This record gives sequence, C-alpha cells and structure tokens, in this order.
Amino acid sequence: MQYTKFLRWALLGGLCLVPFISLIVATGSIFPNMFFPFITGKNFAFRILVELLLLVYVILAMREPKYRPKASLIMWSVGIFVLWMAVATALSVDPVKSFWSNFERMDGYITVLHLFALFIVAGAVLAAEKWWDVLFRISVATGALQGAYALMQVFHIFGLTPSSQSGPRADTSFGNATYLAVFMLFNIFITLLMLVRDWRSLNARVVYGMALVLEFPALYFTETRGAILGALGGIIIMALWILIRARGTAEVGQRRAAWVTLGVIVLLVGGFFALKDTSFVRGSGALARLASISLQDPTTTSRLNFIWPIAIKGALEKPVTGWGQENFNFIFNKYYNPAMWGQEQWFDRAHNEFLDWLVAGGFPAALLYVSFFALAAWAIVRSDALSPAEQAILLGLLAAYGFNNLFVFDNLMSIVYFFLILAFVHGLSWKPLPRFMALSRPMSEQSIAVVAPLVAVAIVGGMWYFNWDGIARAQTLISAIETTDPATGTARTPDQSLAAFKTALSQGELGLQETTEQLFQYSSNSIAPSTSATPEQKQEFYNLTLSAGNAMLAQRKNDARLELFDGIFLSQFGQYDQALAHLQEAAALSPDKQQILFQEGLMYVQKGDVADALPILKKAYDLAPDYDEARIVYAGGLYYAGQNAAADALLTERFGTTTVDDDQLLQFYQNTKQYGRVIDIWNLRLASDPTNVNDLYSLAAVYFASGDTTHTIAILQQIIKDNPSLASQIQPIITQVQNGTLKPGQ
Repeated sequence: MQYTKFLRWALLGGLCLVPFISLIVATGSIFPNMFFPFITGKNFAFRILVELLLLVYVILAMREPKYRPKASLIMWSVGIFVLWMAVATALSVDPVKSFWSNFERMDGYITVLHLFALFIVAGAVLAAEKWWDVLFRISVATGALQGAYALMQVFHIFGLTPSSQSGPRADTSFGNATYLAVFMLFNIFITLLMLVRDWRSLNARVVYGMALVLEFPALYFTETRGAILGALGGIIIMALWILIRARGTAEVGQRRAAWVTLGVIVLLVGGFFALKDTSFVRGSGALARLASISLQDPTTTSRLNFIWPIAIKGALEKPVTGWGQENFNFIFNKYYNPAMWGQEQWFDRAHNEFLDWLVAGGFPAALLYVSFFALAAWAIVRSDALSPAEQAILLGLLAAYGFNNLFVFDNLMSIVYFFLILAFVHGLSWKPLPRFMALSRPMSEQSIAVVAPLVAVAIVGGMWYFNWDGIARAQTLISAIETTDPATGTARTPDQSLAAFKTALSQGELGLQETTEQLFQYSSNSIAPSTSATPEQKQEFYNLTLSAGNAMLAQRKNDARLELFDGIFLSQFGQYDQALAHLQEAAALSPDKQQILFQEGLMYVQKGDVADALPILKKAYDLAPDYDEARIVYAGGLYYAGQNAAADALLTERFGTTTVDDDQLLQFYQNTKQYGRVIDIWNLRLASDPTNVNDLYSLAAVYFASGDTTHTIAILQQIIKDNPSLASQIQPIITQVQNGTLKPGQ
C-alpha cells in the first residue's frame, strides 16, 4: 500500500504545476527552440503533464475508490460535449486538422481530450484531498509573478519589453496581450476568493493584497478592452450579489465593502466619460483604447459587420455537426466581404468563443458550451459549502470570462483555468455515479499488478504518439527557415534548408500545413529568385514543394489559401499555366477576395494576356473602390494594356497625381518603361532622405535604363562623395558606363 502515497503526492504535486505552465516560452534557453515558441512550449508541457497525471490517477483510482469520478450535471455536460466534438471531428471538412490543429493555435480535438482528462483528475483528486485552496494559492503566486513581469515590461525594467506583436501592451511570457489579460482576469478573481477564504489571517490579507496590486495594473497595461470591461462587470455582479445575499451580522463589513466598490466604480466610470476627450485619456494606451470603443471602431466593425455574420452564415450551412475545429477559414473565404480589405486576410477564428464552438460543432456544441456557464452558476448559487461572498466572486468570474469570450477566442491557459473552475464547481454538487457505472470496491493488488502495466503502456505510448513528432517538427521547422546556422553563425546553404524541410515534412500530422506553407514561401521568395542556388538545387526545391503542396491539397480540399500559395509558388518557377489553374481555383473558392484576384489578374499579365487580366483587376477594384491597392493594381493593368489616359485618371482621382510612392506602381512604371515617372518617385523618396545609398543607386539604375548616362554617372559619383568607402565598388561601374561596356539590363 505504500505506493499509493507516492501516487497521491505525485498527483497533487503535478496538479499544482499547472499554473506554472503559463511561464513557459520555447526559445531555446530552458526549453527547446520551437516554431511559435509562446504557444508550442506551453501546450506540449500541458499535454505531457496531463498524460502523466492520467497515468498516475488511473492506477491510484483503481486501488482507492475515493478518487474515482463522481457525477454532476456539469460532468455530464462536459462528457457529452467531448463525445459530440468527437462526432463533429469525424464528420468535419478536414478531420486530420480538426483533431491535431496546428502550431499557431494547438487547439483541436486533442486538446479537448486533454482538458477532459484534467477535469476528471482535478475534480476527483483535489476535492478528495481538499487541496483546491492549495492550487488556488499557487495560482495567486503565478498571477503575482506575471503581474510583476508585466510591470517590468511596461517600465522597461532590466531591459524587458513587450514582444513585437503586442507593441506597447504588456504580454509577458504569453507573447500576446489578450492572452495575458484573460490569465490576469482569472487570477484577480481567484485572489479575491482566497482573500475571503483566508480573511482571518493578517499575513494572508497582506499577501493577497500585494498580489492584487500587481494583477490589476497588469490587466490594465494589456490594454485589452474585453477583459478589462469583463473584469469591471464581474466585480459589479460580485458586489451586487453580496448586497443581495450577505445578510448576516458577520457580513456587515462585506456589504460595506460592496457599497464602497460600487461607489468607486461609479466615480471611475463617470470620471472616465467626463474626461474621455481630454489629452490625459487620449495619451493613455488603455484609456484611449477604451475611449475608442464605438460602432465605427475598426475592431468593433470587424466583429459586428464582418466576422460574426460570416460565422453565422457558416453555422447555418452546417447547423448540426458544424465544420469541425480548425476549419473556420473555409467559411471565411467562402463568405469573405470585400469591405474587409483593411483587416486580417486569413481569419481562422470568429473572435467570439461561443460562435467558434457553433461553427466547430454546430448548435449542439454551442448549447453545451453555454450550459457550462449556466450549470456552474446554478451549482454555485445552490451550494451550501460557499459563503455569499464566495458565491459572488465565482459568479463574477463566470460573468467576466463569458463577456471576454464574446470578443476573443480561448488560448490554452484561459480554457485550462475555465475547466479547473468547472472541476471545482463540479465538486460542489456531485453525487455518486449510477450504480451500473460505479465500482465501489478497491481493485486487488494482484489485479493492479496485471492492469497497471497495460495502462502504463497505453498512456506512455499515447504520450509518444501525441507529442514526439510534433515537438521534433516544431524544432526542425525553425532550422529549415533560419537564414544562419546558430551553431556556427554562418549562412545556411540551400542544401541544409532542403534537408531540414524534408525531415519536417515526415514528422507526423501536427504542423504539417504550416510546414508546407513555409516551404511554399521559402521556395517562392528565397530559392526561385536566388542567384546563388544552382539549377539542381532549384529543381530539388521545386520537386519537393510541388509534391508537398499536392499532398496537402489532397487532404485539405477547397482551401483557397493553399491554392493561392501553390499558384504563387508555381508562377515564381515559371509554370504559368499551372499557376493560373490554382489561382482560378482559389478565386472560385473565395470569389470576392481582392488578394486572390490581384494574383490571378497579374498572372494573366505575365502570360501576356492583358485582355483577360483587365476584367479581373477591374472586379477587384469595383468590389471596394476605396481600397488604394486595388486602384493601383487596376491602374497597372490599364498601363499594361496601353490605356494610359484611363490609368492616369484613376490615379489622379484618388491621389491628385500619378507620382505615387508605392512599390507596386513603381514596378508597373518600370515594366512599361515609363522611366520619367520612375525617376519622379525615386526623387520623391530621396527628398526625405537625400543620402540613402540604396535609393540613389536605384535612381542611377533607372537613368541608365532610360539611356541617360550623364545623370547615371553624376549620381554614382555623388554616392562615392557621400560614402568614400564604396569607391572601390562604384568606380568600376562608372568606368564601364563611360566606356560603353556596361549595357542596360546587365
């Protein structure tokens, strides 16, 4: 029996590690360097930890009946949800990706299974051992650590700054301010819960107070409006519930605190609206973002007018089983609104967790997800084990999290915390399992000796299957796309990258689409135009990319994004007819997406078929005439067609001139030999930076292409004058221009 003690402590210790997963970043220091390091490191750690916990739990529960699952409405709801999502996954548009997800999200049905395992283990063990408070105290500690980290980022202490993705917004080890915000939201309410539970201890009040002092500013500095407003609303609900239910004489202080809280919120909100248009508010990142909330705000417009209606259209198309997880992009492309030209072009989520489940699993999944909140609230309200203040805090947390999820989708830590809260509330209302399901007697030692090794083999084998290839690919893919070898500091050769891509393509299912897309881009942008890659190397990359692309398109049929990538890749290798076929397919799958129409129209231009290009480019322009790039690309098509007057009128109508500083227009002018206009644009750029060597050299090249060697030489001499160290490189070019040995195009 001694082994059960070790198993018990292993379970409790492992569960207490869950909050610390939030600190993991896979950048090669402590954890291996992986693709999407803020996502992959946390998720692989979570999966492996849960699998180990499940192994220990199954063996312990076989021997100790008190650790076996018990029933509650929440448990049945979660269990049915897991079963239903299995059906939705099997019937999804792409079952493979619905199960495995990708590196960027690491969601999918595999995560649903791990969350369910965590729910069962935590719900049984922490309640049986009365260790929920221990886990919550540890969570408070991690919340305080993240809060301190956030403040150090904001004030650049020890050189810490937010990641490039978040700009000035605190994001700590999440690499995403929104992900940090919901983590802080959970921990603020958990800290309040523990403050109430441990109120009698002065030391506890001081510690929790210090944690809140770190957590609230961290949430504020994420500048995440949904989470901030959700927290504010949750606190209001918390205060109101205390005023309604806390009627005892011992709860006078809580009612007084609730009144004070409501008063402070009223003053803060009133002061905010009074100062909303002042420089003080406009100069503060978080306050300015809150002040910008309106029906005209780009984020609000994106959600209300575009993304959510698209999600609803898709859900109505498949209302029962949905499209499966990780397949939102199919309906986004199908129902793409061309007015979204200024938004993200490849949304893979509805940015509303309720709608995401509606799309992924149909109305049954969405209703079950909503039931988690409703049943949890019902269990909290009916529980005699919770004081009114504790009920208030948990209800406030559910409300805050639910409001936040109206505007964003879950990340790993947010949904892990949600399932932990569900497991905690499940313990408030559970009953024994039905007799036909319950096993009340301990399993004999002899039986355990037989069963335990089989369980261990099954779970450890699953651990290997679920994680090993993904971990390996996440590292290999980094090696494939790196430009330098981190070990030697030398530039990576095409052969090294090719070998890495070949290895990455062979490593299981997780991340296969991302690997293929990275290969598309690497071959298109780095290999096809390369002057250092040999013809043999280019051919090998071409063959590998073509094979990988065809395999991915066979698995993920009707994916406009993949068709576009394939078309661009083939065009870079001169396979124009094949490229056009893929671009036409992409346009058929997403008929109103200008990005695809641009590529299709310009592909016709490359083939010399300007007549067929113009209607396509005109359509892209007509879909959204206020889209400047569509106007410029259409004007380019008109220039290729020799309709210069029409193109000039199109540009002048919008810009007041044909001298527009735009790279695409510059290329159009260059290709149609309108050298005077190319010269005008380079001079426009040089007006703000007269000594820019690259711009001066480009201007000299245009003068040379136009036959004006006098200006060519003058500009090259100016470069030498400003940069004497370049004389050895520039002077031979001047000599060749002067003696006529250098010809345009060389």
